Amino acid sequence: MKRIEIIFLLLIILALVGCATMDDLKGSISTKVTSITSNVDPALVAKVPGDQRGGFPKAELAVKIGEEKLKLARMKSELAAKQRKYVDYEEELVNMDFSDVSLDYDIVKLQAIDASGLGKKEDNIKALTNLKLKKVELQADRIKADANMAAIKRQTNDLAEKIKAQEEKVKALTAEKAKPEKEAAVPIEKDKAEKREAPQEKPAEKVPAEKSK
Repeated sequence: MKRIEIIFLLLIILALVGCATMDDLKGSISTKVTSITSNVDPALVAKVPGDQRGGFPKAELAVKIGEEKLKLARMKSELAAKQRKYVDYEEELVNMDFSDVSLDYDIVKLQAIDASGLGKKEDNIKALTNLKLKKVELQADRIKADANMAAIKRQTNDLAEKIKAQEEKVKALTAEKAKPEKEAAVPIEKDKAEKREAPQEKPAEKVPAEKSK
């Protein structure tokens, strides 16, 4: 008995430790995300001198790429949800078809029973009427499901085109990021100016040779 109690106590302790570990992990992740996404005071950023902004363009491009990739991921998630919805409608239509043929089979059986003089005439007529009404309701549901499927199909096609365009946009931005940074032209112009300002050496004057006596 004591052994069972000890095992039960150990299980509780392990469960509590597991929960604590998960809470610590969540806290750590939350802290990192908050740090990454925190905004720097724009008023201070605006005061940064121009010669200290060398890393801004590359960092801004990286953020832009991240934003567009996130947008692309959300679009793909939305597309997957719509495709799942379309599949659900397909399954619904198959169920309707099965219900329809099942109703037809019940109608055939009841008609055979009634034609054979079996059962009560009034009950047979009432049952047949109810089955036929169910078929009418089923047909209305099928029309509605078909309309929903057509709408989802259009939305899916439109979204697929948008995703394609978004992928091209991300590809172009990524290619732009991969380009090497352009070398500054200022040092070259400075070298040219120094060459222009440097005094040119005059060629040495020729000394006339003495005439032989």
